[in-house]
Amino acid sequence: MVAITEQQVRQAEAKAEQAEQERVQAARRLESNPYSDLAAAEHSDAARLAAQLGQNVRELREAYAKQVEQERARLSRPALEKAAAGEIKAAGVELAERERGVVEALEQAQEALSGLLAAGAAYNSAVESHAGVLAGAGLDVNGGESGGVRTILDRYLVQVRGRRYEQVNVGALGGWLLHRVVEARLSRGNEMVSLLQWVARVAEQDAPRVVAGVSAPERVVSPRRPRVVNAYQAAQASK
Repeated sequence: MVAITEQQVRQAEAKAEQAEQERVQAARRLESNPYSDLAAAEHSDAARLAAQLGQNVRELREAYAKQVEQERARLSRPALEKAAAGEIKAAGVELAERERGVVEALEQAQEALSGLLAAGAAYNSAVESHAGVLAGAGLDVNGGESGGVRTILDRYLVQVRGRRYEQVNVGALGGWLLHRVVEARLSRGNEMVSLLQWVARVAEQDAPRVVAGVSAPERVVSPRRPRVVNAYQAAQASK
């Protein structure tokens, strides 16, 4: 980025002022001789040049003012950071602690999710095992209260005294749980709610009795964003 100097701005202003004066003079000549093609052409050219130089100088002034402001901010940055030293230190301490809390929570959630998948796998294995035993004993799920069968969807199903136990999609259950918590704890407009919604529906259709037995998480209102301390205000307050 090429730096703009104050001298360049003044030179541009002088040229724009001169062009405006020439436009005024041309307008007077045209006024005194309104039928002159030469006077009309000179006035048109002078007006066009004055307008263009006027626009140029306005843009140059704005760019120079922005440059000055950026330079002022750059030079005052150390002073601002010094004035906000307490806030900076507090932010570093709290954010590091909060970050550790997120990591610990992720570790706990990861362990819990692994437990969910292991429990689901053990359940599916038990359904398959009992379905094989009952089917081997000549008992299917039709014509009686108890039996076992391998369905056309290649999943095992067991019926015990009228109550059915069917293998579940363990991965979908994990997605359903995450969707349930996200929807309750975050805004419903959060993108994760919509992304996980279809997985949640799969689990609800696949294992309605299982998901119905899970208590609903407590719903919370999203907290307001904390007020950010303005470093400039902190510097002014310290004076």
